[in-house]
Amino acid sequence: MTGLASLRTPSVGEKGEKLLFWLTKLRPKAGEYVRLVFDDYPHHVPERLSGLVRRQTLIKPEFLAFSWTQDYQEFIYVLDEYLERERGFVEFRDGCCYRITPNGWSYIHSLQQTNVQSLVGFIAMWFDKSADPAWTAIEAEIRSSGYEPLRIDRKEHNNKIDDEIVAGIRRSKFLVADFTGHRGGVYFETGFATGLGLPVIWLCRQDELEKTHFDTRQYNFIVWETDKLAELSKALQNRIEATIGRGPLTGNVVTSSCSRS
Repeated sequence: MTGLASLRTPSVGEKGEKLLFWLTKLRPKAGEYVRLVFDDYPHHVPERLSGLVRRQTLIKPEFLAFSWTQDYQEFIYVLDEYLERERGFVEFRDGCCYRITPNGWSYIHSLQQTNVQSLVGFIAMWFDKSADPAWTAIEAEIRSSGYEPLRIDRKEHNNKIDDEIVAGIRRSKFLVADFTGHRGGVYFETGFATGLGLPVIWLCRQDELEKTHFDTRQYNFIVWETDKLAELSKALQNRIEATIGRGPLTGNVVTSSCSRS
């Protein structure tokens, strides 16, 4: 598994897209403002701090994680200079609140329509022999639900993460993420898909569920056991068809995969 240090640095545009999608999750109703600062603003920090320094101190730190920005300065740049001034996707009010503009909603809609015709289900998981039973069940159920499973196998290497993974997620309709083994790549790929607005189906083996990162606990995991794979298959099929709908593919679909050295 490639380490997180080798991941390609997201572009300003990708960071802006991810932040824009998070704003829609926080305020899905058009016209609503999102408050980006602590609830006790303006009393959270001393009055002697002013301007950019004061504003950076007030912003809730979780927004840096939402946008993949490295610090407050980059976050404000992505929000103000890119999303607001350059693209016109958000507007600012009262020093602490933002809302998505009509242009922003139109852009979000265009991104969501990009994969409407896709028949690919991307699989993010730990490709260890202990996870092979789950892989077999996941692959089979994506096919039986009418979609083409896509997995990209990688061996350890020192190169930057290949753009093939990012491209594969971008052209997928949904992502199935199995967190068994708690690989950094699975968390990254899931976060990237979520930022693009793709539906994610969350899986984890029963004995590994308590080890999942606390930020994922609010999601509805399909919990599986090695000796009960028929239950995994049924639950996955139901989740795919309930969340995405049944796909048109039938028969034996060849899995798109790639082994890298």
